[in-house]
Amino acid sequence: MHVHIELTQPIAEAWLQRLRSELREGFQQHWYDDRYRDVPAGLRSARILQDYPALAGHKQTIGVLQLALSQVEKRA
Repeated sequence: MHVHIELTQPIAEAWLQRLRSELREGFQQHWYDDRYRDVPAGLRSARILQDYPALAGHKQTIGVLQLALSQVEKRA
């Protein structure tokens, strides 16, 4: 699926910060769940993202926003 959205730089930066915060909170919420107790720490993030698609969407959106913002900064 492709989504095209146009944002001002301040809105994109604010959204990026919000997504980072929500992703951090999501990992903190699930990191010590019993279901991940036997998952090695190095693989736990990937497993959580696999089990919680909304968090995976946050991670992917963060990457896209970072790329878009870096391209804006290069042009400036």
